Amino acid sequence: MTEKINWPAEWKDSAGEITIAARSRVKSSIKLYSSWFCPFAQRAWIAMEEKKVSYQWVEINPYEVDPKELGGYTKKALPLSEKGKRHPGFLEVSPTGLIPGLDNSGEKVHDSLIVVQYIDEIFKGESFLPESAIEKARQRYWSTFVTEKIQKNYYTMLIAQDKKIQESSREAFFDTCRQFVKEMKSDGPFFLGKKFTMVDIAFAPFYQRMLWVGGHYRDLTFPEDNDFKRLNTWWEAVSTRPSVASTLVCKPRLLSSYKQYARNEATSNYGLMIQDRIRQQKSKSKDIAATSVKASKAMMFSGKTVVGLCTVVGVASFFAAKTLGVRSARH
Repeated sequence: MTEKINWPAEWKDSAGEITIAARSRVKSSIKLYSSWFCPFAQRAWIAMEEKKVSYQWVEINPYEVDPKELGGYTKKALPLSEKGKRHPGFLEVSPTGLIPGLDNSGEKVHDSLIVVQYIDEIFKGESFLPESAIEKARQRYWSTFVTEKIQKNYYTMLIAQDKKIQESSREAFFDTCRQFVKEMKSDGPFFLGKKFTMVDIAFAPFYQRMLWVGGHYRDLTFPEDNDFKRLNTWWEAVSTRPSVASTLVCKPRLLSSYKQYARNEATSNYGLMIQDRIRQQKSKSKDIAATSVKASKAMMFSGKTVVGLCTVVGVASFFAAKTLGVRSARH
């Protein structure tokens, strides 16, 4: 379990903390290596709760602890070797040192969506994936779309300090949400209608943070059009489903853990990736601006050249006319 360092009185255990406490007491050969704050890890956590697996929770803190910070939370990544020292057995499950990782009695898997699919195949209970091959393919595509498009636009908005990049990322985030909604079925609250599936598991942890963290640090408010009404309906159903509700942690605690992301002070693998994305956007904007300036200068030069040519032609025409006039008078 997580050691309580510098906890304010208003931080009360929520359903997520209660679930972690209960699962941490379990002694099992099925171990979920996870972190209470991580949306990627929460995907695997939801999947395990959905399948009602009796598993042991192993809390992994991949970051440095700073007692001066609320909860001691930072986003300062520990070296891989230090993660191995602090969390024996973890690197055998996840050699990259990233969460989640699952050790199912010696079968070790890591990477959030791969873990979710493994859980679906290996444990009893209703499947997260449809039966048809094409629908399974759609599930994998839109789960990846959440990872590669929606949440990256959101986290770019959260981490960027430049207002222009925040706003462009906010609009890109809204656009990708709308693309997602267009693929949702209308005969039920979930992505696939009445059936709770992998796409719902993939998106739920991030949408929770978009609502809570985005609203707190970036005043993120969602449009009130039909697309986002559909997302609201989806979230109401997803967030109250027992497997998801049991993973929702204390809101002010979660907000505090994201403070360094909002200030762009993170050195986590994910934070560094988003920082690189922001630098690329800035570089692209500078290139566009430089190209625009060059084009403007070229147009100005071209205009001056035309004016100059017109002036020369005009003067030449004037003298030619004068000459012709003299000649005509002589004749």
